[in-house]
Amino acid sequence: MTRPVLRVRARYVLPVIALAAATVPAAGAAAPVNPSITPIAVTLQVPVPQMVTVRILRVSDGVGVATLGPVNAIPGPVTFPWSGGRGPGGTGQPVPDGAYRFEGVGADGLTVLPTTPVGAEVDMTPPAPVVTVPAPTVPASTRMALPLRPGGADVVRAIIRRPGSDRVLVTGAWRPAGPSLALPPVLRTKGIVGTVQVVAEGRDAAGNTGTSAPVVWAVQPAGSGTRVVYRIHTGKPLVAVTVDDGYGAWEAVAMIRAARAADVTITFCFNAINARVWTASLRSEIRQAVSEGHLELCSHGYAHETGAGTSESAGIRDLTRNRAWDEVGGVATAPFYRPPYGAYGSGLLAAAGATGYRYVVLWDVDTNDWRGPSAAVITQRAVGEARRGSIILMHTKPNTAAAMPAILRGLKAKGLRPVGLGELFSAGRPG
Repeated sequence: MTRPVLRVRARYVLPVIALAAATVPAAGAAAPVNPSITPIAVTLQVPVPQMVTVRILRVSDGVGVATLGPVNAIPGPVTFPWSGGRGPGGTGQPVPDGAYRFEGVGADGLTVLPTTPVGAEVDMTPPAPVVTVPAPTVPASTRMALPLRPGGADVVRAIIRRPGSDRVLVTGAWRPAGPSLALPPVLRTKGIVGTVQVVAEGRDAAGNTGTSAPVVWAVQPAGSGTRVVYRIHTGKPLVAVTVDDGYGAWEAVAMIRAARAADVTITFCFNAINARVWTASLRSEIRQAVSEGHLELCSHGYAHETGAGTSESAGIRDLTRNRAWDEVGGVATAPFYRPPYGAYGSGLLAAAGATGYRYVVLWDVDTNDWRGPSAAVITQRAVGEARRGSIILMHTKPNTAAAMPAILRGLKAKGLRPVGLGELFSAGRPG
């Protein structure tokens, strides 16, 4: 029994021919293509009515990897789409990257029919950009571009989130790939400060896209000058839970784990003089918590040796020496500085400005936990006095660590979400 001839009408073929001309170049003559993104339209010129097939052969060794068709066709152009799959019909697993040629075959299995295009360079491997961050410094770096290895990308852009969040804060414009990744200038115009997560998205000529592993970076505010802040004026139901000193390693670990369990962010303002009690476990917890978005860092100076009478030079020495704390978390503590005892004068304010600490962060809710009240009392003070924009002060004390889960639950029950200083400051006006 003879199979009926498939009559391909011009009105059906012409749009497909246009697709082929627009998307598929000859092999070796133009950019690679990912046919799973942009199917390759392979067109044959059929001289007489017959059954036709397209073979797809690997250029390197001539081995056939896929066939398209067969179909019965009348004289004229016939187009076969290929999405990069193996086997009969080209619908199997994707072929490896490389050069392929197309071969039209007539009904006798011997007659070779010319194709357009004659072949293509297939590239279905996504680029793998890599972003690196410089080590924290004091003063903190104000750079708005990070070192980049494009990893096969032709163009790249930065995607900015808060660590641990799926919500995109800002997406940068596509730029030619090079040795650096530009951070979107709108970060500063929007007043976004503090720790953010940076991801590089890369795209190659074939249309493949890939992203880098996320890194954390501290965005510094534009302008100059230092401001003393007690709370943030905001309409958003946000508060900052801040913990000072760092002399209790077990307590710090317990607080981080409470924040993780509650899926919120707290802020540690530690003195690096306490590094002698920071165990490997604590250091690991801190670094992990920063990257996952459950911890933000601010500086508390190196030691409790500053106050209202501290000179600018002494303040600079103290703040610079505390860089060891930044290095533990892997991110700059600037622009946030909590002076010991909340005490400062003109010299310490000048020192903060000279070392990149734009905000001298005080508080409007004091738990007075350093005096040793019970966990219940600490909880009542922290939750009861908190309001939108509050900055809550605590320390690494045993009763405070014990109270932390209840504090976080209580704030949530009150309709307040604990966030890092960066998110809080970005949400309103310092006051």
